[in-house]
Amino acid sequence: MPSNDRGLSRRRLFGTGGGLAAAALLGSGATLLGAGPAHAVVDDSPRFKLDGNGGNPVWKKSLHANWVMQSFAYDNVNQHIYFAQTNSANTAPDHVGDLWITKTDTSGNELGAMALHNFGHGVSIGVEPYQGAVYLWTEWMSSDSGFGTRVGRFKFVDGATLEKTDTSIQDRTPSIGDTMINPQPAIDPSTDRLWVRYKVGDDMPRIVGFTMSDARAGRLTKSPEYRLAERALPSRGDWGKTNPFQGFAVYGRYAYLLEGAANGPSYISVIDLNDSGQSLVVDRWETTAGQSLDGREPQGMAIWLASGAARLAFGFHSNTDGVRQSSVFYKSEFV
Repeated sequence: MPSNDRGLSRRRLFGTGGGLAAAALLGSGATLLGAGPAHAVVDDSPRFKLDGNGGNPVWKKSLHANWVMQSFAYDNVNQHIYFAQTNSANTAPDHVGDLWITKTDTSGNELGAMALHNFGHGVSIGVEPYQGAVYLWTEWMSSDSGFGTRVGRFKFVDGATLEKTDTSIQDRTPSIGDTMINPQPAIDPSTDRLWVRYKVGDDMPRIVGFTMSDARAGRLTKSPEYRLAERALPSRGDWGKTNPFQGFAVYGRYAYLLEGAANGPSYISVIDLNDSGQSLVVDRWETTAGQSLDGREPQGMAIWLASGAARLAFGFHSNTDGVRQSSVFYKSEFV
C-alpha cells in the first residue's frame, strides 16, 4: 500500500513571513485568537514534502485492546512503536481517561502492552529511550471531559497497570505563566526536544518547547535559559467543529498538525515555529492515504528515524464490522 498521495490537493502555499488575514488562514468565521509574538528562535531544518513519496509500514493492525487508536510515537533507538488507545464507548466515572499502551515492532505486530487508568484521551504521546529503559510522556490526570490536565513521565512496563495516583509518575507539566489547558506532549528525536501543545482559552492553542535534558529534570519554566521557543497556533474556528484536531509532530523548525473527522477528508498543516501570530507555511494539504479504510479517521503523528533517514509518520484508525485497526503512513522527502 504505497503512499504517494498523487491526489493530494495543495490548498495554499505561504511563505515564511507572518501576518496572514483570518479569511486566508482559516476560512470564513475564523478569528486570530491568541495571536502573539514568537519567543526565541529554532534552528533551521528541512521541511517535509507533503506530496512526496513515502510508505505504509503498518496496515490494518489490531492492537492490544479493541479500542480506538489515538496517537503513536517511535522508540527510534530500538525501532519500536508505542500506540495509545482509548475506549470511546466507556463513560463510567471510574474509567474516564483510561488508556491502553500497545508496544509493537515497526510493522505493527504486538510486543507488549500496559494499562493506564484515568490519564486522558491519548491525543499525543512521546517516547523517550533513556538509560536502557523506555519512558512515556502522555497527558495525565484526566478531567471529567476525559482529557488530561497535566503531563506525566513514567517508565513503560509490559503487563503493568498504572493508576493516575502512582508515585512513580513524574509531573512534567510546563510552568510558563500561561493557563495550561489540555497539555499534549510530543518529542522531536532529531533535536532531542520536548514540545507541548496546549490551550490558554477556548480555541486559543499554543506550543512550547524545551530540551529533553531540561524536560527530563523538570526544568519546564518560562526562564529564557530553559524555554527554547513558544508561539501561537492557528485558531480553528468553524473549521475545527467539523475537522477535529488529531495530533501533531515536530521536526526541527517545523510543526505538523493533523486534522479531520471519521469518513471525511484528512489534512496536514505546517507551522514555522519561528513565525509570529498564527501564520502557516502550508495550510491544509489533503492527504488521500488510506482512503479505502472503513471508518477512516486520522489519529496521531510522529517522527520516525530509521536507516539514517527521517520520516513524517501519520496514522489512521479504521473499523471493520466492529474490529478496530490501526494503519500508519509516512512521508520521506523534503522540499
